[in-house]
Amino acid sequence: MFGGFAFDLILVNSPENVGDNLLLLGYLFVAAVIIVLLNIRSRAQMDRENRTEPLVLVFILQFCFGGLASNLLVLYGKSGTFAGSALFIGLLVAFIFGNEFLKNRYAQLQFNVAVYYFLVLTYLTIALPTFVLHAIGAQAFLISGVVSLIVIGVFLAVIFIFVFKRKQERRMWEVSAWVGVIFFIFNGLYFLNVIPPVPLGLKDIGVYHTLVRQGATYAATYEAPAWYVFWRNTAGVYTSVPGQQAYCFSAVYAPSALSASVVHRWEQYDAATKEWQSRSVVSFPINGGRENGYRGWSNKAGLAAGKWRCNVETTRGQLIGRITFDVVEAATLPALSTTTL
Repeated sequence: MFGGFAFDLILVNSPENVGDNLLLLGYLFVAAVIIVLLNIRSRAQMDRENRTEPLVLVFILQFCFGGLASNLLVLYGKSGTFAGSALFIGLLVAFIFGNEFLKNRYAQLQFNVAVYYFLVLTYLTIALPTFVLHAIGAQAFLISGVVSLIVIGVFLAVIFIFVFKRKQERRMWEVSAWVGVIFFIFNGLYFLNVIPPVPLGLKDIGVYHTLVRQGATYAATYEAPAWYVFWRNTAGVYTSVPGQQAYCFSAVYAPSALSASVVHRWEQYDAATKEWQSRSVVSFPINGGRENGYRGWSNKAGLAAGKWRCNVETTRGQLIGRITFDVVEAATLPALSTTTL
């Protein structure tokens, strides 16, 4: 499990990578075939006293489910922040562990179909906006959900009409109920902004003292983080001097042909209420296709001392990424580093 996850972390590049999508589609196809074969085998052994466990089929199904879950975890994990998506990421992580420790339930139709539908739904919410709809938002998400219901409906029809070849209304309704529960929970998580804003992903973010466009690049000055703070481009402390503006620079990845709007939300922490207060909101459009992300920036003057952060969000408020920093006031600036963005 851990080896496969590490492999996927390196292998999975972006939602529009053809190889990644072929791999995911292959997993989904093989898993569907195995579920059908398991039920054909189950039907054939209904009247037998000595039944054998289909270990090879169960193992292949487990492998496909594990591969799908780890791949989707990587894709969703690269979109949004861990804090903003912790609940959804936690569900996928829990499933990966369940994939290892709940082997004895894989021969059960309800469990198999429920897991399969969850993986189909999570995949289609990435693939359809990327390859077909070329848009994100509530409408694209709902269309993806409807398509997922059509796919699972056809799949269940194959099982109950062509495999069992007998009336199985109770079993069919039980399986359909699981599908409905997953669909409504997934929609609830989306409209609560828990689900990451796939297929968007933050490639770069930082807070700078100056930002000047020079042709196709930006020249910027900033306070460098300590050498061991490798996960940040700029320091966690921002020195504010009178009359100066701070610049929040971000690069947001979007697939080719996809256009969207993103929001920079500047927030200050209020120690009295222990809440983040919005101080400035700037919206601008982005276009997909640039591997390192579509670049954009916003500026804020008069940063008071205290905790600040700049959130990069969708227009619906889904968090793509953020940078948090402490503002300290001073008469002069410390030594600044320079970079090209």
